[in-house]
Amino acid sequence: MKRLITSNDAAAIGAYESGISFVSGYPGTPCTEIVTKLQEYKSISCEWSTNEKVALEVAIGTSLAGYRSLVVMKTLGLNVAADAFTQLAGTPINGGIVIVVADDVGRIVGDDYQDCRNYGIMSGVPIIEPSNSQEAKDFMAMAFDISERYVTPVIFRLNSILCKSKTVVNVEEKQFIPAFTKKFDKSYQKTIGNIVRFGFDNYWSDKLKDYWHDFKSKWENLRSEADNTSLNRFEQGDTNMGIIATGVSYYYAKEVFPKASFLKLGLVYPLPEERIRKFVDMHHKVYIIEDGQPLLEKEIKSMGVNVEGESLFPRFPYMLYFTPDIIEKNILKNRNDMEGNRVPLRLPVNCIGCPHNSVNEILIKHNIYASSGIGCGGLGALPHIGAIDIVKCMGSSFGIAHGFNKANRQYNKAKRMVAIMGDGEFWHTGINSLLNVIKNSGSLTLIIEDNMTIAMTGGQPTITSKPESSTIDIETVCKAMGICNIHVIDSKNVTLLEQTILEEMKKETLSVIISRHPCMLFRYN
Repeated sequence: MKRLITSNDAAAIGAYESGISFVSGYPGTPCTEIVTKLQEYKSISCEWSTNEKVALEVAIGTSLAGYRSLVVMKTLGLNVAADAFTQLAGTPINGGIVIVVADDVGRIVGDDYQDCRNYGIMSGVPIIEPSNSQEAKDFMAMAFDISERYVTPVIFRLNSILCKSKTVVNVEEKQFIPAFTKKFDKSYQKTIGNIVRFGFDNYWSDKLKDYWHDFKSKWENLRSEADNTSLNRFEQGDTNMGIIATGVSYYYAKEVFPKASFLKLGLVYPLPEERIRKFVDMHHKVYIIEDGQPLLEKEIKSMGVNVEGESLFPRFPYMLYFTPDIIEKNILKNRNDMEGNRVPLRLPVNCIGCPHNSVNEILIKHNIYASSGIGCGGLGALPHIGAIDIVKCMGSSFGIAHGFNKANRQYNKAKRMVAIMGDGEFWHTGINSLLNVIKNSGSLTLIIEDNMTIAMTGGQPTITSKPESSTIDIETVCKAMGICNIHVIDSKNVTLLEQTILEEMKKETLSVIISRHPCMLFRYN
């Protein structure tokens, strides 16, 4: 049966058909819907984890039990999971582990300049990148196959355009059969394995063999397969122009240059070196078009192969987003600029009735210097609101304000910073920062904006989203940490909230103000 679906849904269907037993993740645009789709299948265990590192760690446990697991996150989430990821790479697994990572590139306004392929190249982890919904489904099965045959996690790279775009997919009703693979009883980080490898001449003995995993041989076999796998495809065309392309950019380039030859890469790391050399030798001029940073171009040039890419498509001062017009203009030097027809950019705002607006109004009214994280609370930093002065990563505001106030305690007592954090951020990584503030005797006013959901990514639940069924809340945890000065205030009671913030800022102590009111869109979702 043919269906028109997004690549998010297609990837989920592909994972289901691959026999996964477990899926974990943390909500992050643009790939949140993969987990949401998989929640429809009752035969699969799904959970939103407290953060991406934990999501990957739980999946590792599932793998060592012998079952397949899928982990879903956006690029920024892979930063959080990096410790678990780099320790997993190159060590024994059983059931396949596929990590779906969505890079926020491909559109005018993206999250960052980051590219998840850096992690694969750095850690020796294969990267698979589909170009449409059908490939998102089909490549998922191949990703699990590679994961188990070569005993490695696999990064399954998507991007903003691909996640949300719909193409026709052939979907067949299949009976769910959980996959099971059991090879190893033990799995140690590479440091332990290397100590054994270089410390004992008999590291292959029965007593020591479980400590050493010969990842190098697996990787060399995978490099050989890269030249033959169907994930990479050669399309013969005009020998004057060859294009090496990945992801959605392949279709953009194909639209502009339908007669060119193409080497379309689906397994983007390790690269098919022999095929690339042959392809370049066959053509007068070869361009490489890849979403994100020019990583593959640098890898190819390091082979001594001449291709052109970044010189035509500079990534900075902003991350490049590809369109057919950009490709045509930069390669053919044609002036096909549609700037005059572009819809004007509208900056996002908090919804009407958003409880975060109360805090923003108080900060603006009293010119309070404030640090926040990303999410709905961080929207107050945008210039048309102007309520927040510093915004960094999730869970960072407590640590930033702590450092600022500690430095200013001696030199500029009049200048103090307040820390703003959402409830999702608090449970994600903010709780660690709060422990640090307590341990190091921080004098700080913390405002936790509790709207009882992770609103910006679609209203996914937090630990305390449903107060009638929750056995834990933020104030109980804060009290258990030893914080005495805790205030829980309805965000709509602006007078009391304002009075409390101003009073607590005068004190040389640690205060937690929980500004609580449910999100108006996802009330107790």
